[in-house]
Amino acid sequence: MARKRVTLEDVAREAGVSTMTVSRVINNTGRISQATRDRVREIIIQLDYRPSRAARTLVTNKTFMIALVLPDITNPYFAEVLQGTENVAWQRDYSVLLVNTDENLAREQAALSQIEETTVDGIIVCAPRLPDYVLLPLIEKHQCVVAVNRQVPHHLASVVRSRYAQGHRALRAAELLIELGRRRIGYIRLARSAIAVEADQFVQAVQARGVPSSPEWCVTCPPNWQAGYEAGRALLMDHPELDALIGGNDLVALGAMRAAIELGRRIPDDLAIIGGDDILMASQVTPALTTFRSPKREIGTIAAQLLFKRIDGDTEYHEHLYDELLVRRGSTG
Repeated sequence: MARKRVTLEDVAREAGVSTMTVSRVINNTGRISQATRDRVREIIIQLDYRPSRAARTLVTNKTFMIALVLPDITNPYFAEVLQGTENVAWQRDYSVLLVNTDENLAREQAALSQIEETTVDGIIVCAPRLPDYVLLPLIEKHQCVVAVNRQVPHHLASVVRSRYAQGHRALRAAELLIELGRRRIGYIRLARSAIAVEADQFVQAVQARGVPSSPEWCVTCPPNWQAGYEAGRALLMDHPELDALIGGNDLVALGAMRAAIELGRRIPDDLAIIGGDDILMASQVTPALTTFRSPKREIGTIAAQLLFKRIDGDTEYHEHLYDELLVRRGSTG
């Protein structure tokens, strides 16, 4: 026999409150004591009550869905950001519309244009690759936006980003390598990345520390393992004098490490390597990769919390700055 569907009236009767109170608790509206809210939520769980999303939308004029735009869901960094966002959304009884742009500018632009016309209550744009003149008009049309790892005008969106200046990772990595006695440092920078430093700036910064450098030792590639492998292999074959490499992220650095090993370079004796993000794989390879640790899941969590502030009516600008910790492992000796 089919189980009888639990109704709003059932919850109200069991909790000893009115149906209006239950509705306000579900929709997070009105002035209700925390004790009453907790009691109603407890009864909702006990009775396994599942409110109609369509009905909630009619009452609140909200869709109970947010969009998360990611450049590459296969990158473990963004998979952890997604986990953080989904955990917060679940607590608010929201669904997450995942948009994976696959590092494609045209897809990113099309996705943001479609989301603008799609009924969602807010958007988290994570590490967007579009230039400002394309990106900003797209997000300007939506009231509730949070940008991750990208500076945008305060009136357009709240922001979650590293507290360090653009290029900090590469320059700090170069400092460590120089301290360790490395004198010919190659740099594999990420294409269209807000955290990368320009090649000429990198060269100047290294030379300012009394160490030779050259634009020829700097290459740019997409932020994935295969691209890192190909870029690292080409760079080491063209410049066998290099004794260190900096990858724009861990995937690129790990790809370059594989290429170096295939070319007979011993890590770290012949070649030191540093990455960025501290994905799980970085600590699992041999030798383990020196990298910068980003609080990936926390980034997704904070981004969602800031987005819900906007959805709840707080349109003030909020900015969260996170730290990145240099983690030394075997790849630098």
